[in-house]
Amino acid sequence: MSYSLSTLAQSNTPKYLLFNNLRDSIIMLDSVKYYKIDKNLFDICRYKEIDTVSLDEIKDIETITVEKLWEGRRNGDQQYRENLKEGEPIKVIDTYNVVFKHIYVLEKLSDCKYKRTRVWWIDY
Repeated sequence: MSYSLSTLAQSNTPKYLLFNNLRDSIIMLDSVKYYKIDKNLFDICRYKEIDTVSLDEIKDIETITVEKLWEGRRNGDQQYRENLKEGEPIKVIDTYNVVFKHIYVLEKLSDCKYKRTRVWWIDY
C-alpha cells in the first residue's frame, strides 16, 4: 500500500507534538498507555522509542498541533482525489501513521530536559 503525493513528501520529516501538563493527560486503556492530546490518543508503548533531549536540542525542533496533523491528512486526501485518474485503482490507507512515519511527543521533565517519545497516532 503506497501513498505518493508530492505534497506529503514533507510528511517523512518527524512531527513533534508538545505535551501540555495543564491540558493534556496520560491515560491507560486496556493496559495500554496513551498520551491524550487535544482529544486524540497516541500510543506510548508501540515503538518503545523513548529518550531525553536537552533544551538546546529542543530549540531546533519545530512543534505542531494535532489540528495540523488532521489538516495535513485532509489536504492530502483532497489532493489525492483531485489527481486520481479515471480507471486508476484507489489506494486505501488504514491509518496515517503510514504517511506520518515519525510522530513524537515532547514532555517537559525539567527546565532543561524533555522526554521524547515516538508514538502511534490513533487516527481511526
